[in-house]
Amino acid sequence: MTESRFHRAVVLTTVLSLAGAIALVVHAVWFSPLPAAPAANPRAPEEKHAPKRAPQTAELTRAILANDIFGLKPTAAEATRNAVPPKPAEIDMDLTGTVVTADPDRNVAFLRERSGRTQKPYRIGASVKDATIISIGRNSVILSRQGREEILTMKP
Repeated sequence: MTESRFHRAVVLTTVLSLAGAIALVVHAVWFSPLPAAPAANPRAPEEKHAPKRAPQTAELTRAILANDIFGLKPTAAEATRNAVPPKPAEIDMDLTGTVVTADPDRNVAFLRERSGRTQKPYRIGASVKDATIISIGRNSVILSRQGREEILTMKP
């Protein structure tokens, strides 16, 4: 096949494809059924509805907070515990660091005795001197000593 015959075949194929596409579009537009107009009810007066507007960001934020989907509201136990802040811990240990995870049972606090240089990791429920660790936060540890709560905070 020579180059001119190949060129003619490509042009012919392109023209036929274009003609077919135009025929399909004309057929779809020309022969497509028109949607039926809604029947008017002569008894009911025509009601005009105000277009619905999209809720604003402030409204959405209020809805999210009201439904507490992120669990931000404290539980009853947390509310009573947070009502009276614990007093500073009277223990001869320093909080040197904490590891806080999504699962509170896996949190770790690193405590060091003031008289020594070694530090040890502790978890919730562990005994430290005469106290028990109740919770571990980002920069603090809540201890229970003799039935009352005390807080040990990290020093800067």
